[in-house]
Amino acid sequence: MRIYILSLSGAFLLCAASMGQDGVKIDKPPPAKQRETQPADVFVQVELLRAEVEHIRVYMGMPKNEQSSLSVTGAAPREVFYTALTLFRKADRICFEHTRERAQQPTIPQGEIAPGDVSAMVNAASKCVQRVKVRYGIDKQTAVPERDPEKQPTDVLKAIVQANRQLNLMLERQFAPSDVFQEVTLGVGYTSRLLETFPKAERLPKEPAYEPEKRPVEVYRRLLGCFRRIREIAERSSVRMLDLEVDDAQIEAIVPSDVYDVASLIVAELAYLQSQLPASRPPRNVYFVGRKFPSDVYQRAGILELQLIELQKQVDGNPNWLKHGQTEN
Repeated sequence: MRIYILSLSGAFLLCAASMGQDGVKIDKPPPAKQRETQPADVFVQVELLRAEVEHIRVYMGMPKNEQSSLSVTGAAPREVFYTALTLFRKADRICFEHTRERAQQPTIPQGEIAPGDVSAMVNAASKCVQRVKVRYGIDKQTAVPERDPEKQPTDVLKAIVQANRQLNLMLERQFAPSDVFQEVTLGVGYTSRLLETFPKAERLPKEPAYEPEKRPVEVYRRLLGCFRRIREIAERSSVRMLDLEVDDAQIEAIVPSDVYDVASLIVAELAYLQSQLPASRPPRNVYFVGRKFPSDVYQRAGILELQLIELQKQVDGNPNWLKHGQTEN
């Protein structure tokens, strides 16, 4: 049996590969100087991955995602990268569920993120998907879509979000409030680091009261508010960030996986702001803490919201904070 997989070296090549001892063998492209990876290349790769996921979905008889595309404009490679990180995590989880194998997550690059970094993350996710294909002997081949040079990072991000949604529907253990709680906690850690820039700022506010019976949609609304506040802080600080608009109908149709996606975007933006500060250290790693309910996530998002209110107040009085480092207020 022969399958088609992606092999990357700056640009995207579709290679025929035979099964190795680990189930998938990746043929290396011949050594040659490749042009720099462009968003159009990454878009082709994501579309190939989505087609492969569709083969698996049909084989398994799983439901098809029918959600409309996310309303996003002005995405940058860094934002696409963190969406692709979510893609890898979901692909790795479905791979583990069906093959009991785990993949090595690509390193998160230091400094400016380029389309090539996104391509590496998508490539790692593609390998996970291929392992599932091999596990069930799915030999359907996927034609390479035509490359559209007009595709931009926003197009890539939207395509990845749709792939994320479909993969989540196919997971035995779908992304749940516990995963969102972990991601929001990481956002709290990044915001705490940002508040260190202002010596008199309160880094960790008192935890809001616990409100039972919260639903994922309510968590989503609170996180959207946090995202918009981050965007206002960035705009005040002369930093460009993507614009995310979600109407009420889309919000009412969200699932916990969508809540995770917006939480990962929040982390992406906070991580970028933190990277712009001289000598600032990223927060400590956050680990899975066990089962959580939407109310737990809502409460944790409340901490983030209070931190961002404080950060916005501090930045309003110090708009050049990213250039000057620690302030004296």
